[in-house]
Amino acid sequence: MRKFTLFLAIVALFAAVSTQAQTPGTKGNGQVFYSETFGWANPADDKGWTAPTGYYFLDPTDIGFNWVWWPGDKGFVSTLTQDPPLNSTTKANGCVALFLEEYNQGGDLTIGVDNSIGFPTLNCSTHSSVVVRYQTHFMCYSVAHMWLEVSVDNWVHSANYNVNFGCGHKDRPLDKPKGEPALLEVNISDVAAGMPEVKMRLHWIDTRLYYWAVDDFSVSEAWNNDMKLNYVKMEWDDGNDNTKMAWIAHIPKSQLDGVGGFLNFESSALNFGEYDQEKVYLDLDITKNGASQFHKMSSQSDVNVLSVDTATVADKYSPVDYGHYKISAEFKQKEVDNNPADNKKEILFAVDDSVYSRAGDVNTLGWSMTKESYNQTATENLNHFSGSIFPIFKDCEVSSISVFIAGGKADQYLNYRFVLFFKPAPDETDQTPYELLTTDIMQLDSADFNTWVTMGLQKDGESEFLKKGDIVYAGISQDNTNANYLDRRNRGLEIGTDNSVVLPESSAIAIFDGGTRSGVTDYYGKRNMMIHLNLNDHGNRIDGVNLSTGIASLGQNYPNPFRGATTIDYELASGSEVIFEVMDLTGRKVMEVNNGMMPAGKHTYSLSTSNLDPGVYFYTLKAGSFTQTKQMVIVE
Repeated sequence: MRKFTLFLAIVALFAAVSTQAQTPGTKGNGQVFYSETFGWANPADDKGWTAPTGYYFLDPTDIGFNWVWWPGDKGFVSTLTQDPPLNSTTKANGCVALFLEEYNQGGDLTIGVDNSIGFPTLNCSTHSSVVVRYQTHFMCYSVAHMWLEVSVDNWVHSANYNVNFGCGHKDRPLDKPKGEPALLEVNISDVAAGMPEVKMRLHWIDTRLYYWAVDDFSVSEAWNNDMKLNYVKMEWDDGNDNTKMAWIAHIPKSQLDGVGGFLNFESSALNFGEYDQEKVYLDLDITKNGASQFHKMSSQSDVNVLSVDTATVADKYSPVDYGHYKISAEFKQKEVDNNPADNKKEILFAVDDSVYSRAGDVNTLGWSMTKESYNQTATENLNHFSGSIFPIFKDCEVSSISVFIAGGKADQYLNYRFVLFFKPAPDETDQTPYELLTTDIMQLDSADFNTWVTMGLQKDGESEFLKKGDIVYAGISQDNTNANYLDRRNRGLEIGTDNSVVLPESSAIAIFDGGTRSGVTDYYGKRNMMIHLNLNDHGNRIDGVNLSTGIASLGQNYPNPFRGATTIDYELASGSEVIFEVMDLTGRKVMEVNNGMMPAGKHTYSLSTSNLDPGVYFYTLKAGSFTQTKQMVIVE
């Protein structure tokens, strides 16, 4: 059988999908015509479940592995895997999964996977576009060769779509926390649109550990006009044309040297819709407390269906004063986008007095270095350090270090301290980083979890004063003396990480067992760790924030899709009148709810939509000068 592979850009968002049977002859924007929620439990079957007609399972090399139905309340737990159940929209009725370690349990864990789950044949002859969606979570060992295979001639030929989210060794899709689903979306119109017999299967090959779980599988038509933003990347100007530096999320005003600033903004978008798009461009806006400070647009281009447009804005923006800033990147085009919620991304940064940080303050994924550095033959792991790289642009005095601690096994065997390492100058013979300052030693406590922990550095009257041009590493060093290597591996101390921006160069480093690890493709170096290096500067007590127009946020409704009512979380930086508006696909306002004055802080609102017909809608939060819109789906 001849195969060809399509390395198609895949847009993945945490959202939900519809659940309904195949509907022939469906036409329109984004309408679902097939779905499966995997409610296959059947006590009368000896194995406890029965797949509907048309589903099949392949084990071509007869290794004994295979996809199975997986109960919704059952986690993926064994020697090396400690994950909860997949928290999908229809979690209660189960999912399908391939748990490799369960098959390899008790063996040498060397048998590689080569298994597929096949889906019923679909008639797409009346559909001019075809989009596949499903919710998923997985982790792979070494490589993640994961394919959606599609054939329209009974597997004489097939197209293979890469569905691994770009994941590598021990990565998770979109850096989702354990059990949280990522939404896989792939447009297969180039193969399946208009075809009467479309066959699909998910194929996992060439790895030997962990698991892959899938739920809420659906097939729909594409929107007519739908550009999807993939990522945002930017650099910080370090004054050296021969180097690249990753962005800085918090920078003290005292470190602004008149050279530094954001530049070489890059973003890409996929034409995920049914029509070619004209005059596509990236609109970039940087605001401070709601007022625009820097507004640029990339050159325009025409983007064919299923093509990716990469746009750049090379201009530099250098902040000069205290404040909370927001970078808004949005793809726009000549036609009105039918699904605008996924065209844009917002990134926050701040200029303040004391906080210096390479990462933002929202934890994407709790990450543990000892997941990889545990050393099975050792009885303990001592002085395992992970931290952020901080270039010093102007002379300063350091005061303390803060780390966002996300988890771990809190017992007497896991202790930590914060450390400031110094990187020797390039002209020095010995390039080994050395400890410059440290803090007290603390025992990990569950009270530390999901909080910023700050400890003062033990100053000596000299080492705390850093000079322009110095490079230091600030972070956390842990001693884990649990004799059982699985405790050190599976329940090591976790640090919060931020993946809001793609890094052009590493901002992280690990030091352990006599060596250092860094780099954007390295397990340790590719993370952007939530670590603050705090300077001894307190000149800006309010941090430059205009409290009447501070940063607010709107969460994704849950559940989604839904019927009757859904829950929406939002947060206000200051007290404000809150208004919710709901619009249909034509832009017509179909509902408005005024919640009146609400105080600053986190809130939850239950939105009732019993008077609205099933379909796709957009809900908007208006609070003072803050406005944000997200998409929701109402089902019958």
